[in-house]
Amino acid sequence: SELTLQNMSDNGQRDVAELEELTRRIKALARNTPDDTVLQTSLMAAATMLTKGAARALGRDLSPVGRRPSTAFKGSLSALRSMRTIRFIGAPFCEGQNLDGADLGPTALREAGLQPLAEMLGWSWEDAGDLDFAAEFERLGFEVSAPHHHPVELYREWVGDSGMQDNFSTWVRRRKGIAPGTLRRTVSHQNPLEALEEEAEPPPKEEVVNAPLIGAGVRLVYESVLASAAAGRFALTCGGDHSIAAGSICALHKVYPDLGVIWIDAHADANTPRTSPSAHYHGMPAAHLLGWFDNGIDGFEWFEPGCLSENRLPHNGLRGIDA
Repeated sequence: SELTLQNMSDNGQRDVAELEELTRRIKALARNTPDDTVLQTSLMAAATMLTKGAARALGRDLSPVGRRPSTAFKGSLSALRSMRTIRFIGAPFCEGQNLDGADLGPTALREAGLQPLAEMLGWSWEDAGDLDFAAEFERLGFEVSAPHHHPVELYREWVGDSGMQDNFSTWVRRRKGIAPGTLRRTVSHQNPLEALEEEAEPPPKEEVVNAPLIGAGVRLVYESVLASAAAGRFALTCGGDHSIAAGSICALHKVYPDLGVIWIDAHADANTPRTSPSAHYHGMPAAHLLGWFDNGIDGFEWFEPGCLSENRLPHNGLRGIDA
């Protein structure tokens, strides 16, 4: 790293030392991962972005001649130092789309070693467990007719058998003969989960499939993230389909009103009930956060649409609008 600066205060020198140490740890992790893998590429990209971003924040390019760190940058580092505990919030939510397996995300990330990776980078770790959506839905009067989660054993069989060449939903159809969506719970209300299946007719325009159920589940995410962020934890919410982003981001905005979000995704998730070809909410949370919906939707009476302005949500990695 070229981050050794001249004539810096003791605080500035400590800030730079912390950045250098973090960059060193990330590079060490990259060296210990298999060559040319997504993980190795991502780690090296993170190290490069950290070095360049810090240099820009310090008001300098990557040449040896530097300046003193800006007040804003030093404040950001101070905030990071006080937030060195990750609270992992499992959000095994799958109701906003029609593919099997989204609810296995938290299990997959735990078993892939996310906790030791975070600890190697100097973070403390708290696992809040998985949010119990099924219990919440039952409490609110939704009729739960099957268990919420896919069997974890089926996930582990998929990893071993397919090498993850096929996505989980495709694998269970081809290898297990399980029809789409049959592993998931169905509920009895206006927009039943069966409407999510490929052979079903889409709902009328300006409706969201399963809206009351999704609103209840996303609110559970919102409440958990809000409590974690208010307690000074780094709330790491892992799902689950991307409906949960509406809850996690809305909660963080409540604690950090100047919040900015970098949305890294193949899809913009920026459809509205009027424009969505599927009426699946997992393709809408960015639009909802930006306030693009014409009207409110059932189940989201608690939500704050438009909490983010458009200049606070850049997209990165897009290849389409909706899935």
